[in-house]
Amino acid sequence: MKTNILIVSTIALGLISCKKNEESKIMQQTYSSDTELVDNNGKIDSATTTSMEKDINGKKMTTVSYPYKASDGSRAKATFINDGKSKTITIEANKMKYVLDYKGVTAKQGQYYERNSIIAEATEDSLLITQGNNVIHLEKVK
Repeated sequence: MKTNILIVSTIALGLISCKKNEESKIMQQTYSSDTELVDNNGKIDSATTTSMEKDINGKKMTTVSYPYKASDGSRAKATFINDGKSKTITIEANKMKYVLDYKGVTAKQGQYYERNSIIAEATEDSLLITQGNNVIHLEKVK
């Protein structure tokens, strides 16, 4: 009799302690993508701007990606991430990826990012990247 009570108690305790609370992990995601066709010197280019907003337990994280084009025709993608605590920019070009931290606002009402001697100044329609003596000017693809 005592062993039956002990077995039933152990099983009941195991079922109660293994109950998972799914309400504590509420996550909402919203995605949007906007594709525009642009006629540039007789060629048709497509520019895609992607944005995503995550809400995890009341903490919002916003991600927005824009395509950029250099004067030599090379392309890059910049992703701006804001998680409420910090802001970063991820620049992807030529199979390389650079992550820079937000440092402040520039005099031209742009945003200033820096990490490991790489500096980026983002304005509404351009991105200026400086690494040592190299300066790369990127225009947002419209």
